[in-house]
Amino acid sequence: MPRLLTLFLVFHWAVLFSLLAGLAVFGGQDGAANGLTFFGIDMSGQDFFIVSVPVMKAAVSFGFAICSVLFWWAFVTFFVSPENRAASEEVLRMAFAAASGLMTLMLLVGTIKATAGLFPAMAAHFAALIASYVAIRAEQQLYPQPEADSEELRLAARVRAIDASQTARLSRFVATYEGQRSFDR
Repeated sequence: MPRLLTLFLVFHWAVLFSLLAGLAVFGGQDGAANGLTFFGIDMSGQDFFIVSVPVMKAAVSFGFAICSVLFWWAFVTFFVSPENRAASEEVLRMAFAAASGLMTLMLLVGTIKATAGLFPAMAAHFAALIASYVAIRAEQQLYPQPEADSEELRLAARVRAIDASQTARLSRFVATYEGQRSFDR
């Protein structure tokens, strides 16, 4: 069963962080400030000057780009190989952890500078990230990975039994370390 909600939410976050990374880099003179204003953070006065420094613009856009790449990676992993569930979930956890880490870092930096509008914006985005992750986990629990067919299990058990019997028959003809044959014991 395709997990449409998972694909949609991962695609949503990948596009959002891609747009934020692009806005932080190519947003004109105040690109990073535009990216942060998108989050609802008011950048004016001295805060605007700090964020408009090229190093800060690069750091903010790099953080958004890392989150974007991780979410795109998770999307491709879910889309291309839905049967490899463990790898998909690991990449998804990394993407959500990176996004949460970026939000936490922005919250800490904004707390030091006492930026207006920071706490409501970060709380809303944390809530959206958490809600997305919980919805994805709920969908994964709702549609568990299909188990192997009982016919496949029966055939696999038969092959293993035949291999074991052949190994037991061959061991009678192999010399032991004492120089005797196994069937002489």
